[in-house]
Amino acid sequence: MSPTTKIDTIADSFRQRVVDGEYGISGRLPSLRMLAEEYGTTHETMNKVVQLLQADGVLLSKGRAGVFVSKPRTRIPGITARFDTYLEERGLAPVEINIDAPALVPAPAEVAKAFAIPIGSDVVRRIRKQGTKTEHYRITESFYPVSLAGGSILEQMQQNVRLDVLLEIKKASGKIIEAVHEEVVARLPTSQEQALLGIVRNTPILEVHRSNYTKDKKTVVMFSRIIFVAKFFVLEYDYATPLWSNK
Repeated sequence: MSPTTKIDTIADSFRQRVVDGEYGISGRLPSLRMLAEEYGTTHETMNKVVQLLQADGVLLSKGRAGVFVSKPRTRIPGITARFDTYLEERGLAPVEINIDAPALVPAPAEVAKAFAIPIGSDVVRRIRKQGTKTEHYRITESFYPVSLAGGSILEQMQQNVRLDVLLEIKKASGKIIEAVHEEVVARLPTSQEQALLGIVRNTPILEVHRSNYTKDKKTVVMFSRIIFVAKFFVLEYDYATPLWSNK
């Protein structure tokens, strides 16, 4: 049996034991030495098995405290008005950190297309890391038209990391989001994303590109690029289904 096949075989067996509740909910695992002896393998192989199951979201490392069974994934709607308040409603203490200070930046190609402006035109950019004190759940990079979020709203963003920008836009211009287009891609993280989110290379992520329109779908209020750590979430969507109503 090749080393890779052996790791996968042990991982499949051990994953099932964890899922079946052998170690409880959020329970602490035995040491790697004990697990390696149980499976008749080396410490190195068992360490790779545990790393694989960490990437899958089955296990969670807490450093010197040991390795634990991960909590059940958070079920999150595809769209929330505010991610921080959503976490608060679930008894979590949200933490939001600006990766870069909110600022005017040249519009990248995809953003320029969404806003129907020339590439390189000024847009307002805000990029944050969101989660709790112990876990980084996602990176959210949002872009806004200068006409909607420049000036005083940009200044407020720079002063308040948790500012509800969409509420401020509504107050200032009456513009609200009533239609959304999303594109979702599953992939592995870049080295920068690994460092920011505190995840290992094999941890799957979901990259969501979201265009948020006014009701007439002529004005994009916000374009967002969101990087979710997939192991923490089950994304839920409800759809109106008029496709068959006239059949």
